[in-house]
Parts: sequence; C-alpha cells; structure tokens
Amino acid sequence: MKHVKQQLNSKRFRIFLVLSVLGGLAALFFTFAEPSESKNAQLGAYSLGRWALGLVTAAILAVLVLILIREIRSGGAVSSKLERWLCVGDRAYFVFLASLAGLFFSLWGFKFSWLFIPKNLRPQLLWAAGMFLAAAVILFISFREIFQNGAHGDWHLVPRSLHKCASPHVRHSGSEQQQSRIDDGTEKYRLFPRLSDLSSTQKKTLLILLLIGLVYIAVLMPSNINGSRDWHDFKVYSGDEYVIYPILANVATPGNSYSDWLYHHYIHEDYHYGYPFYAISYFVLLPYRLIFGPDFLQRIDWTLPTLRVMVSVVPLMLACLILVFMTTRFENPWVSAAVYVFLLTAPGSLQNNQGFWHPDGLNLLFVCAALYFLQRDRLRFGRNFYLCAFFVGLSAATRLFGFFFFLAVFVCLLSGVFLKKLDLKQAVTKGLFFILVMGGTILWSSPFLFRADARQNMIAILTEKTGEMSTGYNADFNDPKNDYRPGWDMWSPAFADHFTEMFCFFFLLASMLIACFIGREQWTFRIIFLWWIVVAVYLIWFVAVKSTQYVLPMMLPMMSCIFALPRALRDLKNKHIRIAAWLLSTGIFIAQLIINLIKIAPRFQ
Repeated sequence: MKHVKQQLNSKRFRIFLVLSVLGGLAALFFTFAEPSESKNAQLGAYSLGRWALGLVTAAILAVLVLILIREIRSGGAVSSKLERWLCVGDRAYFVFLASLAGLFFSLWGFKFSWLFIPKNLRPQLLWAAGMFLAAAVILFISFREIFQNGAHGDWHLVPRSLHKCASPHVRHSGSEQQQSRIDDGTEKYRLFPRLSDLSSTQKKTLLILLLIGLVYIAVLMPSNINGSRDWHDFKVYSGDEYVIYPILANVATPGNSYSDWLYHHYIHEDYHYGYPFYAISYFVLLPYRLIFGPDFLQRIDWTLPTLRVMVSVVPLMLACLILVFMTTRFENPWVSAAVYVFLLTAPGSLQNNQGFWHPDGLNLLFVCAALYFLQRDRLRFGRNFYLCAFFVGLSAATRLFGFFFFLAVFVCLLSGVFLKKLDLKQAVTKGLFFILVMGGTILWSSPFLFRADARQNMIAILTEKTGEMSTGYNADFNDPKNDYRPGWDMWSPAFADHFTEMFCFFFLLASMLIACFIGREQWTFRIIFLWWIVVAVYLIWFVAVKSTQYVLPMMLPMMSCIFALPRALRDLKNKHIRIAAWLLSTGIFIAQLIINLIKIAPRFQ
C-alpha cells in the first residue's frame, strides 16, 4: 500500500489544544465574573453549585494543559496515537459527526439557558461549542480525502488490518465492489444514493416518479385552496385545522423578551400533536413572515394551502417514494410508477392530502425513513442503524408511532447475535445506544419536556387521548353505527373503505410473507413486516377510533408490496411460475386500482 503523510499532524492537534485551553480560561473567568445572589451565597460570594462548576471546569482545563505539555515534549506522540485510533473503521467519520452533534447541542443548550437550562452553564456551553467546532474543522481538514475518496468502497468488507487512513486509495476487487453496491445502494458517507450512483434505468424511473408527483400536486391544488378564501370559509369548511391553527399562531407570537419569545415558540401547550409538527409548519411559513410581516398568519389565503401541500401532501409523497425505492429499487419504470400511483391514489391517501393540514404525512415520512435506514444497515449496526434511531425519535415525538419499532430493532439485534455479527454484550450496547439516540432526538425535538409543568400537561392530554382511542369520541352520542370498538370485524370495513378490499389485503399479506423468505430482497420485506405486524396488532385489537390517518403507517408500507411476489420469484427457473406470479399481481393491482379510482372520483366532482 502506498503510504502518504500523517493525516492528523501535531501542529493541528496543538492548535486544537491551545484554542481549547484559551476557551477554558475564558469560561473559568466568566463563571466567577459575577457573584451569586446573596441568598444563594454559601461560601464567600458564590454558591456551592458555582464552586462545583468552577472546579469541574478547572479540572478539565488542567487535563487539556497536561495533554498539550505531553504532546510538545513527546514530539507528537499523542497525536500519532490518536490518529491510529481514528483510522480504525469509521471512527474518524463518527467522531466528525459527533463533533457536529456536540456543537449543535451546545448551542442548543446555550439558547435554552434563557428558559430552562441554568444560566450559570452559559460559559461552559460556549466553551464546549468552541471545542466541538474546532474539532470538526480540524477533522474535516485532516481527513477530507478519506471522506471523499474513501467513499467509493465499503470498509465493512475490508479486513480491519487494512483500515488505514494513510491509504485512502485502497479499493475493493470487482466482486467486493459490486457486493458493496448491492448491500449499501449508495456511497459510503452519503445518506441517500446520489444521482451518479443510479443506473440509467433508475434515473429514468426517478424522473417519471417526480413528474407524477408534480401532476399529483397540481391535481390536488383546488382541494387544498378550498376553504382558505377568508376566515368564514376556513371555519365552515375545515375541521381540526381550525382548532390547531391558533396553536401555530401562538408558537409564532413574538414575546416581550427573549425568554418570553422562547416560551411562546417552544412551549406550545397543546400536546395532541408533537412539537416537530408545529416547528416544521412554522418553518414552512417563514417566507410569508418576510413578505407579509408579523401578521402573516392572518393571510390564510396563502398560509393554509401552503401548509396543506408542504406539511401533508409533500411528506406523504416523499414517504411513498421511499417505499417504492425499497420494494422496487427503481429497476423497472413501469412497475415503480404503478406502485407509486397505487399508493398515492388510495382513498386514505387522498383523504390526508385534500384540505387536511395534519401531522400524519410527516409522521409517515419519519416512519418510512426509519424503515429505509434500518433496511440499509443490513445488520452492520453502523451509522444507518443510528440514523434509523433518529427518525424513530422524530416519529415518536410527532405521533408516538416510533415506539412501535421495538420489535424490528429487537429482531435485528437478536439476528446480529445469532449470525455472530455481535456478541451479547455488543448487542446490549448497540441497543442502549439506539435508545440513547432515539431519546436524545425526542428531547431535542420536544424542548417542552424539560419543563415539569409542560410534561404534566402533556401526560394529562395523552392519557385522555389514549382513553378516547380505546373507547371512541363520546361514543354514546357520536357512534350511531356502534363501530367504536376494536377487533377485526370492526376494522376490516375501514381497511376496505379507505385502502384495499379484503381480496387485495390478504394477497398483500401473503406476498409480503413470501418475500420475507424467498428472493434477493428478503431483508427489506422482513423489516417492513416486523413494522407492519406491531402496528396492525395495536390498531386492530386496541384502538376503537377508525380515523383514516391513523392507518397510513400500517397500510401504505403493506400496499407497497403489491409486486413483492413476482420480485421474490424472479430467480425461479420455472418460467411459467414467474409469469403466473406477474399475472396474478398485475390482475389484483388493476382490480384494486379501479375500485380505488371509482371511490375517489366523487372527490374531484
């Protein structure tokens, strides 16, 4: 192997240490710059908490000084040892990402020190932010060649003895390279496949699906403009939207002070829907704030259609795009387009996408992203595994559905132990770290959880909501058909009305199960099934309310398996069986599509 110069050289490492020491001295100075309030002063002019904080800061500062002295005296031995550690596997990349995460959370903590984080931590939070920023910059400068050139292979297929940062140009053999592309479907450090990684057929398929999406948005636009002419129309023609729009207005309300603004912006005081829904809705409308000024939310003729399209329609379309990619790999434009249209024209999808600003499209997107990354990880328990945890956290924070991933994640860890990819200790560690990432995401995306009063309010609302879900909304007066009951007999008509008839439902279930054990893409369909079965059991046997949007995360992943059977049997030698599988799947697809088109036709009259 060709040897190149040291990546993390001593000069860069010393710069990092010097900057960290200077930042620590500044943090220590500002910690004691102002005395504590007289009622809190217990030792001299400062509280015991302030002294403890100062001592911890001084201890960390002393450790950094000692490392700097050793680095200078040893002629760079510390940086060399650190580089060797970083050059194993993905460590350099993970430390780089961890530095960015640390920078973000440090600044996040500094921001909320005006709301619920003790203000005495501000110097330390800024110090931590400075160190994380310096670490990220130095790592990027030192290892950027690795992050760029090393991206064309999958290091998981290379023996650990060859994991050398000093040799970024090492490549796989042809078979290993192909296996890497099959396993990952992308380059090493990318979250999603980039355009150049797709074949010409996949690019053509993606273009067709994007065009279908544009047509879909245009067709739905009249429905999403309806009821937005003025406040009277809004009240008459909308349902939940008219109730939750004032909550968004409260989130956007400027306060008399910075802490007051933080309270309005992050403590939304209604927890039927998670904060990510309101945060993304507010972000989507920011251009209107610049155009129309502080009263931009009064312009419902602009804001309401935008919210309906960008927060309901577009996320659902992106979720369906992910499902189509997972189940067809964009290998056939006609098949992929058929599955995409099948998902988008389901009556339940249309009900979510026509004049309905709600968090369910976002929740579906987070669920499908989690499925994608869990499938893409393929029991390697690397960055994709933890990206799955991130989106699971977002789903849990938005609509609680993320908690239903427990079975899929548990089976993945158990499979890792069974296949000897992990030992029991590693499986427990990976599982705990998954929970840590998921929990951290929930806390980051739901800042109100740090306030006791907000937590109590949330628990009360969710407790009430759980009761409604299991017994129905005021069932004595609003349930003339007596369908506010759980159970298959009550739910099967709802599935048939809004998604698939029973002949298609059971065909989809059978196809998904067969594809779990036959074919090239067994892992993909196992992941989908492990998610599906938990949600299905919960909805059918524990939920009485038949709201269509609750079923989206269950039925759309299932419906994406419409051509799973012929794809599972495509390597079968018997040509007649392969043709029969395609004919059967196509026949059921056409029959259900026609039924759905007939059902949704009145929506456009």
